[in-house]
Amino acid sequence: MVCGVDFVGAATGRPRRFCGGACRVKAYRNRRRSPAIVAELQAELDPIPVELRRLPRWVRHREKRPIAIGGWAVSVHDELAWASYGEVVGCDKGDGFGFVLNGDGIVCVDLDDCVTDGVVDAEAADFVAGIGETYSEFSPSGRGLHVWGYGSLDKGRRFTAGNLKVEVYPAGRFITVTGRPYRKSKLDVLYLDWALQR
Repeated sequence: MVCGVDFVGAATGRPRRFCGGACRVKAYRNRRRSPAIVAELQAELDPIPVELRRLPRWVRHREKRPIAIGGWAVSVHDELAWASYGEVVGCDKGDGFGFVLNGDGIVCVDLDDCVTDGVVDAEAADFVAGIGETYSEFSPSGRGLHVWGYGSLDKGRRFTAGNLKVEVYPAGRFITVTGRPYRKSKLDVLYLDWALQR
């Protein structure tokens, strides 16, 4: 019984669980809204790849400087300050959140000043297409892109590719994450050799 109204069940056969159609619909909707199902649906809709979300290497940030979920300044090397994805999303300290790169093979390619009024310029679009089918998103300013993936890189690199200013980071820093995808995908292996030789 869902609606709270007492009713007399059938004398024989299968016992009734609902007093009528409206009660049955309400029970169905309640099952669909259970916390586990809501969390599962949110996970499916979240554009940020699960490969990042499942790792407890998240921090909040204020003016692009890392802070703990408690609001104080931290070093990206302080593992005790890292939090889970759920913790940083549920926190309102600072301006947003970011992911800490620690050299485990997850890298981020940062492209600056390549987006105008929400449109990625042709050179940047070509560059992103050339380094792999992987997750990329707009930066907090809306003027750049962050491209996430797997790569073998011993240290960060900065270079230009035509008119593009490119930075590649494998470790020792955090990268802001917006969840505003340019290309939604799981993380892929980046063709960094191709990118670095351009």
